Amino acid sequence: MKKNIVLFFVILFLFHSYQVIHAQEMKSFTKLSEMKHAMDQSNIDVKNWSLYTKGSIGFVNDVNGYRQKAALLRNAAEGFKWSGLNTNEHFKITGVRISASGHIKERLTLVAYPQKGKLATYLVYAAKGKGWNKVQVQQFARMYQDRVATYFEGKSSTFSCISGIHNGTMDFGLYKQALGLMTTFSAVPVEQLKEETFVSISAYTEHWDEKINTAHKAMNLQIAIRNQGMGGQTAVTIGTPIITSEY
Repeated sequence: MKKNIVLFFVILFLFHSYQVIHAQEMKSFTKLSEMKHAMDQSNIDVKNWSLYTKGSIGFVNDVNGYRQKAALLRNAAEGFKWSGLNTNEHFKITGVRISASGHIKERLTLVAYPQKGKLATYLVYAAKGKGWNKVQVQQFARMYQDRVATYFEGKSSTFSCISGIHNGTMDFGLYKQALGLMTTFSAVPVEQLKEETFVSISAYTEHWDEKINTAHKAMNLQIAIRNQGMGGQTAVTIGTPIITSEY
């Protein structure tokens, strides 16, 4: 009887954890959609989007323990092509998969390094998509959340990012354009960098729960705009809680 009760609570806990992870990942795609909407309002053509999830997946006693985790990951991640890089102390394997359409690229990286007499293991799952096909993104959203729930054993953090191009001349200048995008999210600025051809604003919006703390205040939104020269295009990148791609 006691065993049945314990088993019930274990199953309940696992189900709850799975539901929490699903909810978190759906929030990530909701944020991507909100950032896409903000770009649409400013006539910015979306060129790519990305998701980046990272988290610790526990400790192992030795190299054999790491190899077991690596084998479990390879078995769970079907269709990935794997490569490895091992040194005396650090271990790393990377798997890459490209969608049949060629529009979405996924990358899994499992790293292990010595810590407190054991090996700490850390997993990064990144996905990058070209352009913006709403149906394709929605379909991938379901797969992505399932994979995060499968690959990550504990707490993880997800970063969402979207990049686009404005082909015409921006009417209000880079800084005012960045402020306009920021107000779309009802955000307030925390930090900013202004140069002649580049502007970056870090901000905070109460609409999104996740945040990171800076030396000044909490933030969960970054906007970067770069002018690519006389008569050239203007590149715009929006990310939460920070931008993880080059800009």
